[in-house]
Amino acid sequence: MSENLNVDSKLYDKAYFEQTDGANYFYKGEIAPKFLRAIKAGALKEGQKVLDIGCGRGDLTIALAKSGANVVGVDYSKDAVEIARETMNKLEEGISSRISIVQSDATALDFPDEQFDSIYMLDIVEHLYPQQLFECFAECFRVLKPNGSLIVHTSPNRWYNDFGYPLWERPINIAANALFRQNLLTRPIRTETDLKVHINEQTIISLKKYFKKADFKVKMWLGSEYVIPAQKDSAAMKMLETARQILCHAYPLSLFPPFNYLFSNDIWAVGRKTV
Repeated sequence: MSENLNVDSKLYDKAYFEQTDGANYFYKGEIAPKFLRAIKAGALKEGQKVLDIGCGRGDLTIALAKSGANVVGVDYSKDAVEIARETMNKLEEGISSRISIVQSDATALDFPDEQFDSIYMLDIVEHLYPQQLFECFAECFRVLKPNGSLIVHTSPNRWYNDFGYPLWERPINIAANALFRQNLLTRPIRTETDLKVHINEQTIISLKKYFKKADFKVKMWLGSEYVIPAQKDSAAMKMLETARQILCHAYPLSLFPPFNYLFSNDIWAVGRKTV
């Protein structure tokens, strides 16, 4: 790893993984929709050899194995590796036999060249300093087979955190909470944990530069799941949810540029190692 550039691995302890995105699904033995979207984005095929960088609890690692892949999950957090291995031990043998968990540095992958059909990096890039991320992408390119793919998801979209949320959504939510006794999101722009671990938040433009420098041919898009009205049971609640999205995210304009740059909080990318 690059000298003196490192978020302390102790910050990624068991308490951290108990509350990160998807935990409510994980502890019920389910797979969060985000991980299923990642597998679809990667066009996974049964029998492929896959690397899951920053595997954390093992959510995506398990989902990949259940989809028929042979998966290596890596994380540099000791607690993450322990949680993932404990979880794998509880899986049926047909699934667990396709998984291995390794404690490893994302900037110095201990694998030979051209080993993997695809690599998944979900919610990792924002945790790596710029030089680390360049090194990590170069390592991904090295260990991918020709025509292999690197699938990346990162959140937050920096433009949403800097502009869309604090200047538009949060003030509207505060007013709606006061007027209609709602409980809409009014969190700080960045939590105390965010400030410690999100040291390289991206935009769709900045992330593209990392792919290009590593010689990937990349396709990128902003996730629309964040700005599409959530499913509700009653007609009244559906109308209320649609009205909220119109007010808070300029829906349906938030599905398209330039509005999605400000209101979509998920960045997706698939880089291809062309030869």
